[in-house]
Amino acid sequence: MEATQLAIVWWHWVVLGIVLASLEIFVPSFILLWLGIAAILVGVLLWFVPIALSTQLFLWAGLSTLLLLLWFLYFRRTPRFRVGQSEDEYAHIAGRIVEVLDARRYRAEFDLPVLGDRVWIVESQEPLRSGDRVEVVKVYGQILRVKPLNRKETP
Repeated sequence: MEATQLAIVWWHWVVLGIVLASLEIFVPSFILLWLGIAAILVGVLLWFVPIALSTQLFLWAGLSTLLLLLWFLYFRRTPRFRVGQSEDEYAHIAGRIVEVLDARRYRAEFDLPVLGDRVWIVESQEPLRSGDRVEVVKVYGQILRVKPLNRKETP
């Protein structure tokens, strides 16, 4: 009885890497991309140095883990912005109160458009009157937080 040996050559790893990286089109998470890159790296290493199959598999698993960790720790370390929360862009835009809705909510018209509109429902920590000048402090989705600007005291 003859024993069959599984011989994996360098181009097997390269083809596996290309297939895994190509499958990333259907799985939009970048995980298969890093597994594919690790397989290609094992194939390139195997082209230069003959390595046993168990070592090849160990290298592939280790490189895959390392690349995934680098992806999660370094590449995905972008600041997370909440959708619709553009407070830095719209902070300090001035407007005036046109209607008092209740104790802390008002309708204000701004000098410049804020998120595409000039009239917004606003909230304030301080009581405001119709005609008071205000400026944007924070954006909360559909509501803006404002503070009064240079309120004139009436006797």
